Amino acid sequence: MRPTIFAKASGAGRAGVAVYRISGPEAGRILTALTGKPGKPRMTRRVAVRRSDGSLIDDGLALWFPGPHSFTGEDVAELQLHGSLAVEEQLSSAIAELGGVPAQPGAFTWRAFEHGKLDLTQVEGLADLLEADTALQHQQAMAGYRGALREKAEEWRGQLIAAMAQLDAAVDFPDEEDVPELIEQRALPIVRELTSSIAQVVEASRAAEKVAEGLSVAILGPPNAGKSSLFNALIRDERSIVSPIPGTTRDVVSATVELGGLRVTFHDLAGIREETEDMIEAEGISRAKKLADQADLRILCTPLGGSKAAWFDHYEQPGDLSVITKDDQLDAGGVTIQAEESIARLRDRTEQILLSKASPGLAPTQRQRSLLLAALNQLESFEAASLAAPELGSEVLREATAQLEYLLGRVAPDEVLDDIFSSFCIGK
Repeated sequence: MRPTIFAKASGAGRAGVAVYRISGPEAGRILTALTGKPGKPRMTRRVAVRRSDGSLIDDGLALWFPGPHSFTGEDVAELQLHGSLAVEEQLSSAIAELGGVPAQPGAFTWRAFEHGKLDLTQVEGLADLLEADTALQHQQAMAGYRGALREKAEEWRGQLIAAMAQLDAAVDFPDEEDVPELIEQRALPIVRELTSSIAQVVEASRAAEKVAEGLSVAILGPPNAGKSSLFNALIRDERSIVSPIPGTTRDVVSATVELGGLRVTFHDLAGIREETEDMIEAEGISRAKKLADQADLRILCTPLGGSKAAWFDHYEQPGDLSVITKDDQLDAGGVTIQAEESIARLRDRTEQILLSKASPGLAPTQRQRSLLLAALNQLESFEAASLAAPELGSEVLREATAQLEYLLGRVAPDEVLDDIFSSFCIGK
């Protein structure tokens, strides 16, 4: 009999309330031993949780989910108790005495996958959901968790089966119809539509990937150009030191904020100048140049009355922003209402540009994208292969179907599964 596992599902450390999950064939027996009875399925009840000697561990709430109607597909019990470390230690000890085994990271999700409650794309979507920091990351991860990619993959798989049926008919009954004509009229339209659909998802995934990973904005300019003041204003925090002395910022100062539902990291770069004898400043300039090249957007700063730096052309890309800084020096009172409005407009413009580079949608992981590209490569070779010999065309379609089976996790090497599930914490 497979072991019954348990873990704290609500995260490590103290909390007002902690949730403990038990899953496996002995979950009902363990819950009964702890609380006196399992209770009605999917109904919350107040319980006193006791050890086998009758000593009280805590008062709390209990829920009972008989399999297969549970997250894991097995019998599952959940306890909501006070989140002290003492309660956690006492409860864990009591469950272990009753035969429970501490769960490894990702063990509950693994069992949900094994019992068909989640396919592999949903497991990966769940991992993204747990890491989501912003509204758009949440929206995108939730789509993956709810099976958006699985539905597309199932649709593609159905089209592949239909195309294979047409091709197999040509192979099995070669004398009844003109084989090339049958392929041209029946199988090829299906494959062409399928190829286009997969290609669109792969192409759109590049923008969706930006939502998942976040974007970066580099603020660059010559020394003492007001970059740090602009950086602080954009992130609405005093992170960078502001000084009239050139070269104050010698290393990259970074801050991550949510902007328009996106995870955006602003980088305040060291002032760039062509020559410096200061080794520390030179290293800061080297790092600034590298980050400026890698950023999704650059804000190029020129102080009021100054001329555009000659090196700007090397870094400036279409869509980048050029701004005039230090205009508040014309007013004796520091930041003016006009300057605040300018910052708001700059934030809005930055948000618009970044949203044009990233949009939520199907966001295949690196593993998923490589499988879609492999299927796409097969489909693009279908026409030549099938017209040369229908048997070759059938083999191409079967190989493309196999890539989708790998995508869904119906066929998956153990090392792939281990890598995916290792990203989960204990209790999930």
